[in-house]
Amino acid sequence: MDEIKRLNLSFNLQRENDRNAYNIIKSKRQKTAYIIKAVLAYEGVTQEEKDLKRIKRAIREVIKEMNLTADKNCYFTDESQIPDEVFQIFDSI
Repeated sequence: MDEIKRLNLSFNLQRENDRNAYNIIKSKRQKTAYIIKAVLAYEGVTQEEKDLKRIKRAIREVIKEMNLTADKNCYFTDESQIPDEVFQIFDSI
């Protein structure tokens, strides 16, 4: 029976978040399946957010290093065109 594990959860019903989570879980028929899906979905979103932040940071670094400037409409000026290598980086992601 090592394949099946049990977790004991405690909810402090005086805290609103705990109470809301408890009521949602309590209302579900297949509680374990619901918890599994919820946790995996949350972790997936969290990882996507981390990846997006990492990509944004890399883009900022490239823009800063290349001294790129844009006008108020976000069009890059002629002297600061984005090199093709930058787009190749995005294509590889």
